[in-house]
Amino acid sequence: MRRGLIGCGFALVVSAVLFGCGSENKDTEVAPQPSASSATTVIVTPPSSASQVASTPPPPQLPPVDFVEGTPDTPPAKAPTLAILAPTKDQLIAPDKAGDFEVKLDLKGWDVPGDAHNHVHLILDGKPYQRIDDPKAPIKLSTLDPAIGEGQHVLVAFPSRGTHESVKPIGKASPLAIVSFYVGKKKGEATWKPTDPTLIYSRPKGENKGAPPPAGILVDWYLANAELGDGKFTINATVTGPGLESGKQVTIKDWKPWRITNIRDGKYTVHMVLMDKAGKPVPGAMNDVTRDFTVDTKSTEAPHH
Repeated sequence: MRRGLIGCGFALVVSAVLFGCGSENKDTEVAPQPSASSATTVIVTPPSSASQVASTPPPPQLPPVDFVEGTPDTPPAKAPTLAILAPTKDQLIAPDKAGDFEVKLDLKGWDVPGDAHNHVHLILDGKPYQRIDDPKAPIKLSTLDPAIGEGQHVLVAFPSRGTHESVKPIGKASPLAIVSFYVGKKKGEATWKPTDPTLIYSRPKGENKGAPPPAGILVDWYLANAELGDGKFTINATVTGPGLESGKQVTIKDWKPWRITNIRDGKYTVHMVLMDKAGKPVPGAMNDVTRDFTVDTKSTEAPHH
């Protein structure tokens, strides 16, 4: 019996030696590393193009450019009177003196320039007008056309507001002054007669800088011997340019100022044709006019429209 107990004790001691040391190595045991095949891979997915587009705000939509009838300014209580004193009707001017020949105007009933910046538009042969702030001061023909040549010429003048809207006739009283004269000798048949229906283009022209008027860029003209309306004369007008690449054409039957609204920067073209009662173009050098002008709304110069 005693021998059996000793054997059992020996076995217990051997077990303690064999397995007790293992408990001491437990703290220093290196944990097994995951194999390459078991490693976790993190994939970062870039945002889709759809999400990128959704996060980018769309560009602002510009209001459409249009060519529309405007509202006339309040007419004066009485129509001004304007006359061309020189040259006189059918006056002959020597070619070598034409450039220095002085145009003289007589304006009454229209304060110029005044607080409203009133002035006169002076036009030779349908060319871009010259602004006249002092009608009493002589104006040389060379300032209207530096290369004025021989033949018949037509000189036109009418009062204008600071906005460049022309002063229209009031009843039968018209402030329009128009006269023909000749440089050199009279040759052949006259290309214009005082009774001819005539379209005189005025605005817009040249460079238009700065913020445009809230109502839009003014399109203005004058008429002689022609009344607009159904069954009467009409004007076919077309505007092309940025925002109106295909052109906007209208038939004008009422003598009012027209406007190009929401205009953009760039080059525009206005084409106007005077049409008779039968809807056919009226003959005449000034009755079919095309005029280019530019717009720079971002210009820091004083507004010039």
